Amino acid sequence: MDNEQKIAISAYRKIAIDIAKSIVNGKYVEGQKLFGRSVLASQYKVSPETIRKAAHILKDMGIVDTEKGSGIEVISVNKAKEFIERCNEIENLTVAKSDLSKWAQKQAKDVTEVIGKIQFIVDTVERFNSINPLTPFEIKITKDSPVIGKTADELKFWHNTGGTIIAIKRGENLIVSPGPYAAFIENDTFYIIGTDQSYTAAKKILFEQRA
Repeated sequence: MDNEQKIAISAYRKIAIDIAKSIVNGKYVEGQKLFGRSVLASQYKVSPETIRKAAHILKDMGIVDTEKGSGIEVISVNKAKEFIERCNEIENLTVAKSDLSKWAQKQAKDVTEVIGKIQFIVDTVERFNSINPLTPFEIKITKDSPVIGKTADELKFWHNTGGTIIAIKRGENLIVSPGPYAAFIENDTFYIIGTDQSYTAAKKILFEQRA
């Protein structure tokens, strides 16, 4: 598919979404403990480390608790619903933007459909901003960045900037909601939700030369 933007979602992100859907559908209830990492790893045919990353996402979203030695416990069905709705909204918005780009390149747009797509994007952004009134911005990782190869978790990106990474453009791929284990790679473009202060802090972290 020439010039078509692909959407890549990490394995642990897919597993987190699947577990959240199982909670919403009633397979797991609040207070219930999920199987251990090794059992879940066998069920999903992945490594225990992948399960650990999936559980970390769910914990960050307030869906489960993962106290050491006590397993993974479901703590909020409502948070699971919010997580699924957010994932669906971001995916729909990304697909709509991709469609607009493809139509523009072919110069064969149908005016009515384009207006509808634009309105959809505007409405979605307005809904998102009404919940979390922050300004999206993008930062490209250049070869002189001292953090190339490090992850957002290593840099404590959210704690140090207050910004949330919502997507990464890597070559032809768009990685949606990459999570705290996203690595900073040369030529990646990071899309971040945050304030003006978040933008300034992010630029400082990503490009300030360290001894």
